[in-house]
Amino acid sequence: MVFQPQRLLYDNVVDEDFPVTAASGEAAEPGEDEPPETGPEEAEVAGPSEPADDAPTTDPDARPTTDEAPETYPLMGATGHFVSRSRYTVTGEATVYEFEDGSRTLRLEDLHSTNGPDLFVYLTTADADDPDAEIASDHLDLGALRGNVGDQNYDIPASADLDTYDTVVIWCRPFSVAFGAADLS
Repeated sequence: MVFQPQRLLYDNVVDEDFPVTAASGEAAEPGEDEPPETGPEEAEVAGPSEPADDAPTTDPDARPTTDEAPETYPLMGATGHFVSRSRYTVTGEATVYEFEDGSRTLRLEDLHSTNGPDLFVYLTTADADDPDAEIASDHLDLGALRGNVGDQNYDIPASADLDTYDTVVIWCRPFSVAFGAADLS
């Protein structure tokens, strides 16, 4: 690899769509799979003296709890905001999504990072404000940063324990330095 400093003066912008779900084969925004609300023309009307069998009850104990509500995929998991490190600037949000088939994706949204050579996306056991040596000592490499500006997706290995690897880092390999990090919670 030849270091080309002039490339650092330009932004590499990416705009990836939200990941495709395995079940539908279509791109879906979080919560998009929810059924549409029933309109008034489709609702059954109860007679004035008798309530319908399926009429909603006003008894608060009879209402379903959020634990009983069906899950809709993708499920939004841990999320965090990037903080800048050293003399570099990184802003944006990192969010983990889980799909119905059990796969997980890290989505970076509104990312704006100082450009640099060989930037990578890491999940690490260190915290966002830990020294670079700690970040590098125990991490999972999710791949090269596709662009220093924009929205992008990274597959998370099935074996990754996100309770342990709970910080996302934009890492510069040639200089062994973190440009920015986001603690996921």
